[in-house]
Amino acid sequence: MARLLGLIVLIGLVGGGVYLFMFKKADTIRTVKGYKKAETPQIAADMFKEAIKNREYEIAASYCTTSYAEQLKRGNVAGGKLATAIDNLTYQMNERKLMRDEVKIVLFGLDPFPKDFQVTVSKESGDTAEGTFVFSGPNMSGDNPNLGGWNLKGEIFNVYTRSMKFPKPGTMVAAMKKEAGEWKFDFPSDNGLQLRVAYLNEKYMNYVNPMEKVTQEVKNEPETRENATTRIKTLLEQAAKE
Repeated sequence: MARLLGLIVLIGLVGGGVYLFMFKKADTIRTVKGYKKAETPQIAADMFKEAIKNREYEIAASYCTTSYAEQLKRGNVAGGKLATAIDNLTYQMNERKLMRDEVKIVLFGLDPFPKDFQVTVSKESGDTAEGTFVFSGPNMSGDNPNLGGWNLKGEIFNVYTRSMKFPKPGTMVAAMKKEAGEWKFDFPSDNGLQLRVAYLNEKYMNYVNPMEKVTQEVKNEPETRENATTRIKTLLEQAAKE
């Protein structure tokens, strides 16, 4: 009987250890990567901005309330790979002065959560506050973009920001609240967001592959460099059909 009791206690201790490990895993990863615990609204804003800039959506989820955080985690891999493909293609196109305004607009739209923004915290009162996001948007050069012919799927555009409140173009307002000692953004998580994340998870490689392809082509193939916009448009339209 004593031996059985000891075994039960041992199983309980091991099980509890596994639970604590899994429960603390996200916090440990966040700390190792240099992200701080959100003890103030400003820290939450700064750390969320840093995680989005680094395309680390699972870490960004640590600074959001449960429903929205679940969607960030759910699309973490797909969103990260799509965003990285956008960043790499943008860099190569800019380096070779091939980037046109219409491509900038499309790539900005494909970005799951555009990373170039400033966020200001205000209206802090007790356990609530407000964050105002101002997105930089594409830096237009004025080459008269023509978007009429880009036949793409609406489900892939700005997956994580489409459901948010924009009182004026480029400016988003989000509630913040304190939960379990940490400040978090209380972003809306509606059915539209869930459907977009589902589409992202299912189809992201259809968009990543052509962007990676053009990224290599503009470095190595003069023919693509001469027709970069047309090449991107053709491949992305094919992705939207798959």
